[in-house]
Amino acid sequence: MAGFVKEVTGRNDAIESISHRLSFPWDCRAEERQLADATGRRCAEDIINEVPYPPFSRSLRDGYAVRHADAAGASSSTPLFLTAKGSVAMGEVPGFRIAGGEAASIPTGGILPEGADAVVMLEDTDTAGGWVEIRRAVQAGENIIKSGEDIAAGARLLARGDMIDLRTVGLLASAGFSSVPTVSLKISLLSTGDEIVPVDAGTLRPGQIRDVNGWNLRAMLSRFGFVSDYRGIASDCGEEFERRFHDELNSCDVLVLSGGSSVGVRDHAFRLLSSLSEPGLLVRGINIVPGKPTLIAADAGRKKLAVSLPGHPLSCMVAAFTVLLPLLLRLIGAAEKECGTRLVLPVACDLAARTGAEKFFACRLLPDGRVEPAAAKSGYISALSNACGFIRMPEERETIRAGEEAEVWLWQ
Repeated sequence: MAGFVKEVTGRNDAIESISHRLSFPWDCRAEERQLADATGRRCAEDIINEVPYPPFSRSLRDGYAVRHADAAGASSSTPLFLTAKGSVAMGEVPGFRIAGGEAASIPTGGILPEGADAVVMLEDTDTAGGWVEIRRAVQAGENIIKSGEDIAAGARLLARGDMIDLRTVGLLASAGFSSVPTVSLKISLLSTGDEIVPVDAGTLRPGQIRDVNGWNLRAMLSRFGFVSDYRGIASDCGEEFERRFHDELNSCDVLVLSGGSSVGVRDHAFRLLSSLSEPGLLVRGINIVPGKPTLIAADAGRKKLAVSLPGHPLSCMVAAFTVLLPLLLRLIGAAEKECGTRLVLPVACDLAARTGAEKFFACRLLPDGRVEPAAAKSGYISALSNACGFIRMPEERETIRAGEEAEVWLWQ
């Protein structure tokens, strides 16, 4: 058998060992996409800002542009009076500069005249004849934003692997990027098992269940910026399973199997993943509960990664969130190493499990800031419907008491 094989491998050890063995990150194809279509995807390369933002110093308030020293000591009881210089027109470069003892009216967003370094808010001023009454002192830089203060020219807007979403798409728009190179990683999802039938199947025969994992995985991957192609269901039949496996692997970069409940599927997956060229089968069990029967293999020469996830829906999603996604992030060279958010929160009730494995419990976030484990077994589908993530219990712990703090991995 090629590569190294361990009965059960620690989750972190598996992720880091595989990443090192396969020399992640791999060179991934880039696809230039219009900004509207790039949202929800991963950036393929560093994006550098070429023009400072804002491109000019501007006011953050309606008021009067001044030299801050001219307003020093001003208050409602001891106002200062400055000469009215003129008005800044919105969207136009002022045709004058502010000298000592002068003030110019300026709208929010107006270009700051040369010489001015602060803005006194309109409600702290009054006018009389050619004078502007200043009733409040300001500091240098107050109520203005300087050119390049937000984003300097040459600053990195996004790094390779960053998510293009509500947090970052505005950066690209502000810098004038109407299109952006996105990671084009071809991920195929193949469900397995003769008991699994398509979602549009009619009346189910005894022993049949509709495919859940393919759709769950597709949604989870999409949530974190990875586009995947659902490829349907493969039969338990050895020859048919082998044909589908090789056909799918040949046409994608990452093949994700979700195993059926039968022993045959696991045997076929183990055999086929073991048969891949160097390094072949890398891991044949992850020390997590649920999700232990996870297989990971690769053909490094062809840059192919294959992951076989458990068949039970909750087990499948735990393994996908805690193992598959971290591997994909490393594969594309993303700076982040895990998806979602890690918090420490108090639990609402006792949690008990056996020591020796890393445990994950689907959980709900309560209004008072505590987390509550969802009653679930590995075969449950409904456990995820109201969940916000997982409570993590380390290998050495077997109990978390109500009120104690626990590590919580949120999907947000």
